[in-house]
Amino acid sequence: MALYAPPQRSAHDLEDTGGAVMIQSLQERLQQLEERSLFQEAVVRQRSAKLLVAGSVSGFLGFFFALVIGIITEQTSGKVDLNRRPFNSKRGYFPATVSEMVHDPTKPEGKVFFAFCFIGATFIFFSWYPTQLRNAYIGDDELACFGLSWISIRQFIPASGMMLLSIVTVVPGAQAGITDEICIGLHLLGACMLFVGYFIVEAHCVGWGFFKSYVGHQVHESDSALRQRAFCLTMIAVFYTIFIVLQVVLSIGKPFINPEDADKWGEMEGHPGIQLVDTAHWRVKLLKISSYGSEVICGIFLILSHLVIWYHCEERHYDLPEELDSLCSKLVSDPERQRKLAAEEEEYGEDSEDEFD
Repeated sequence: MALYAPPQRSAHDLEDTGGAVMIQSLQERLQQLEERSLFQEAVVRQRSAKLLVAGSVSGFLGFFFALVIGIITEQTSGKVDLNRRPFNSKRGYFPATVSEMVHDPTKPEGKVFFAFCFIGATFIFFSWYPTQLRNAYIGDDELACFGLSWISIRQFIPASGMMLLSIVTVVPGAQAGITDEICIGLHLLGACMLFVGYFIVEAHCVGWGFFKSYVGHQVHESDSALRQRAFCLTMIAVFYTIFIVLQVVLSIGKPFINPEDADKWGEMEGHPGIQLVDTAHWRVKLLKISSYGSEVICGIFLILSHLVIWYHCEERHYDLPEELDSLCSKLVSDPERQRKLAAEEEEYGEDSEDEFD
């Protein structure tokens, strides 16, 4: 009986088969590389969205807790001087700015403001959201000044300004010396970088107001989201303008304010330097509260603007794989450790199948 003999394959047939296998392997490899590349980019961009919202919430908590603690302080210990004697006005001292309220880093309001605002600024800075979120990215071809692109300014100016104003604190103007004036200047620089800097780059991004005629880019954002972002910008402009006007009125004094109605500063027994002797009349105090409130509301809308960007970004909806590929066969050099990890991986796979069944 004749034995079965497999058909003979020519060298040409073997070359074709080997080539097909090689092409298939190459295609699988390319697909694997594409999946890994997409995974890495998705992780980075999703992380950017998470850092943006975490930084925004942290900044809001800094303003909120400073306000709450400041009000409690004004209603309790704020009605007496450093010698624990009640002021003649019988009214508590209320600062005209957030900066003045949180100027002492050893007091509760100063501690919480520094902690939350610095953490928030750090998160926002390291999110790199101007280059990672599609609804904030506008490319780097449009230059603002000195050869810097708009997205570079958005990345470095507002967050750095927030760090600067939270770290370099100020003292009340009546107590400021020459070196304190330098700190006040740096603090004001940080405030301008945060409020004015952010307002300008966001206005350019969404085409708010007169920036609309200068916009040469398209933002990947819905019309409703653009309206929300434009509304936040409008509120920032309105309340920051109110704040500046009230600060000018409080700083000039006459003819807007009677000096007798303002806070009184002078020497106090047992305490060196200039101290608060008596608090302002209600007319001046209401101006100070309005000034403080307008600054807080401006800051809240600035934070809300960041939250609107986060809420409408596509990156926060990315669904990442539920498992990571094992790399032990390529990155673990110890053969014994490789075998142990492979056995654990196989055992884990069997347990997962049992749970699924």
